[in-house]
Amino acid sequence: MQNLFSDLKEKTHNKHVELEHSAPFALFHNMMGNSASETQHEHRENYHNVLCVMREFHQHCMWVINDAVKKYPALVPLSQQFEAQAVLIALDNDLTVLNSNSAKCITELQNVDVPSFETALSATISAMYVWLGSSMGANIISRRLSKTDYGFPTHYYQSMAIQSKAWPEFKQEVARLLPIMIEASKAETHIGETLSDAIINDANLWFEHLILLGKSTSLPPQTLS
Repeated sequence: MQNLFSDLKEKTHNKHVELEHSAPFALFHNMMGNSASETQHEHRENYHNVLCVMREFHQHCMWVINDAVKKYPALVPLSQQFEAQAVLIALDNDLTVLNSNSAKCITELQNVDVPSFETALSATISAMYVWLGSSMGANIISRRLSKTDYGFPTHYYQSMAIQSKAWPEFKQEVARLLPIMIEASKAETHIGETLSDAIINDANLWFEHLILLGKSTSLPPQTLS
């Protein structure tokens, strides 16, 4: 099982780096570094876009996870590790505080289809992996934001910082369930022996999905220079 998570980290690295250097995330990290090249208004719009992207991502993850749980009840313990509703509420709270036109942004993002994943199981495990992976730096981001002069709300990142504590239990539960999931995928798709590969492929699809969501925000492309 350790090999699965090692392989996930190694074989999704390029997409992870691409995501970090794409809009709106690259500019978000510039803001965190107190870059003076953008105005506070631009930082505010960029932060709004990040939150909109993450809200749509988490919503899409929940659709995939909920559908898989109905099909595979053995996934229930895994799904219970995700405080999905709390995360969505935190995002909505932040967007409300920003007084952002989130409805327009969400409408734009709804034009981005959920990827065609290899299997329901691989889509679900990879969604959980990317979800929890995105929580790893949440505590640091929350602290850095609180030290800026922008006064931006951080309910979402505080919520994700709490979520990150589920990482060790998540890996243990995946290890326990993997043999069961392999058998289930063999029965349905005849690719059980390559379930790990499917999880890795679908994790890359989730990263690509985040990149496409980011490109669909209304952030002016010229600010990337």
